Amino acid sequence: MSSAKDDFLDSIDPLERSNLLKIMKDTFEKLDREFIDELAEIEGFFYEEDEDDINFESHKNSMLLEYINKCEVPEEIDPEESVFDLSRKIVHFIFRNGIIEDMHAGKYGYDEFLKIPENTPPEVISQLSDNDMMALNKYMMDRVGYILHLLQNAEYSKLHYILDKEKYHGDDWDRPEIEKIEKETEDLFLIEFSRHQ
Repeated sequence: MSSAKDDFLDSIDPLERSNLLKIMKDTFEKLDREFIDELAEIEGFFYEEDEDDINFESHKNSMLLEYINKCEVPEEIDPEESVFDLSRKIVHFIFRNGIIEDMHAGKYGYDEFLKIPENTPPEVISQLSDNDMMALNKYMMDRVGYILHLLQNAEYSKLHYILDKEKYHGDDWDRPEIEKIEKETEDLFLIEFSRHQ
């Protein structure tokens, strides 16, 4: 996080921070309630089709994914675009805009290894080439997109099967630091919210 962001967040009075976070929490809960209410009202949304050919669960999932993507109940759903947009956003959140970017960033590119001056500190040399980054981004997009595709089409058994194959991998990993990510997310919300005040 930049120094300017740190300074701004430090300048917020703890009571004001608490009040702003409560307002934001209430806002998100209200949006979610409105979405559920809208879904309930348009139960017949897809009933114009032949009911025998409809997978209602997948339609519901498509709408949920589109809502997560755009925060509105869609009038029309383009499943491929929805999966692409949401995959791209998730990959940036969980992968591309994190530590991997620090590994890729550097004054000197990995591809220019022979041109790097002697005694250059390792931290200014990219550890990944542009081709590496493109291959990693593609790999992540394909897999996140596939999982969203399975959710969107209510293929739960297939999703269980592919994830169950991984059940013994990484069981010695650290547990997710949910509170840390929640705090970072709250900080971003506070900055955005303060801009609109």
